[in-house]
Amino acid sequence: MTREIRTRVIIGFLALILGVGVVLLMALSPTMASAETKTYSGVLSDLKRDATFKESNYPENPTDYSLSIIQIAESEDSELFLYVYQPSRKTKELAACSINISTTINDAISFTNYKLELLNSSGVFCKYKVKDFTVRTDPVRYYVITSIYRPFDESIDLGTGNSNTITEVNYAVNKQYCFGSINGNPYCSVVDIETIVVTDKFVGFVRYPDGFKLYIGACDAHFVAFNTDRPMDKLLEADVYYTQQKYEMSSAMIVGKQETFGTKEDKYAYLKYTDKVEHNGGGWFAGTYRWDRIQTVSDFISKENRENIYHGAILDVETSSKLTDAALRELQGKQWVLRFAETSYEFNSVNGVTWQFSSIVGDVTILRLKFETDGITYNLGVIDNKQTGSTEPVNEVEYEVSVSSRAKKLLMLLLLILLLIILAPILPYILKVVFWIITLPFKILGGILKAWKKAREKRAERRNKPPQRDPTG
Repeated sequence: MTREIRTRVIIGFLALILGVGVVLLMALSPTMASAETKTYSGVLSDLKRDATFKESNYPENPTDYSLSIIQIAESEDSELFLYVYQPSRKTKELAACSINISTTINDAISFTNYKLELLNSSGVFCKYKVKDFTVRTDPVRYYVITSIYRPFDESIDLGTGNSNTITEVNYAVNKQYCFGSINGNPYCSVVDIETIVVTDKFVGFVRYPDGFKLYIGACDAHFVAFNTDRPMDKLLEADVYYTQQKYEMSSAMIVGKQETFGTKEDKYAYLKYTDKVEHNGGGWFAGTYRWDRIQTVSDFISKENRENIYHGAILDVETSSKLTDAALRELQGKQWVLRFAETSYEFNSVNGVTWQFSSIVGDVTILRLKFETDGITYNLGVIDNKQTGSTEPVNEVEYEVSVSSRAKKLLMLLLLILLLIILAPILPYILKVVFWIITLPFKILGGILKAWKKAREKRAERRNKPPQRDPTG
């Protein structure tokens, strides 16, 4: 074997080894990555660092499905942890799913609903990480927590009894935590806070038509009607969390019905009692709809029984929108309405093929309410579940089309002109006949008068004629 051949063999062999190495490295990289996955300390070992913590103070209870926060903690990696007591954890593995936190206090409170990740558990104790949350670097850090949520479970939770569905059940926390340091030593303090509780609510939407287009279009105006556990003379502001998801549907005889759901997006609405909304769809005969962001239920009901009349050159179109009986039953007894979002709706059907484009709005929860009662202003976090309404609107829309008075007059004039054009060839004869018919009574009357005059003259002549003598006499 010559030197050149030996060199080529060695180079080929080295290339083969290098290739195999690259393949093995790629194959092992997921394993290596998983080996680097971050690990967290256990929930009980963390809790026992507090000398005052006693495990016996947290007994197991298989029928208690509540969530209670024992403590929160900040990590060196700027993560926020929750330590939660779940009495029924050993018999039913319910997991917390989200939490409402404000990092500002007093009049500046502003809550965000954060998702939770279960890190580990031991008996009735669970350790969670607040997802997408980074601890601030401020010297003093506040965490105002109103409530923590778990998914709705139909085997243990009561439903709404109507078209609404509860998606997450909430449990009050009502705590304000403060983290900082004194003389270089970290400290954490906690105080109770005042909140307001939503006792009853109904989520829905009103559909306002866009007028006549090449397709059916509308605006879906979403709202939540509710009561609270304390009176509110005047509702000034409200913060609402909800999710929004695009929905597309197509239906045809051959392929059947197909549905496409977009990704759920977290949304927030910040409402004030001075906020107003106006909608006009821009289509033919479209009505203009106006409403306030914050309304009383009585005002909402009275204004949603609407009538819009479009006076056109040819047609008058009356659009009437009325709340359904089912919606009126759900609204009865509630005090306030928050109109927090608007989404578009499109529907079309051509040659047996149907399309629909809309948005699903759900998981509605009220985060904050600012209100006046007996002359005192309150700005409080809210204890409320997450609730989703029906996919059908709460109103029914009817159309009534009629010919306008202007069009009626114009139509009569056009018919008269058309009649004259049709009758033009025989119009002189018709006029003669009409003239003869009109003048006939006068001719008859004239003949009668003439005959009567002649008869009168003859009688007068006979009276004035002298008598004639008989020649034979």
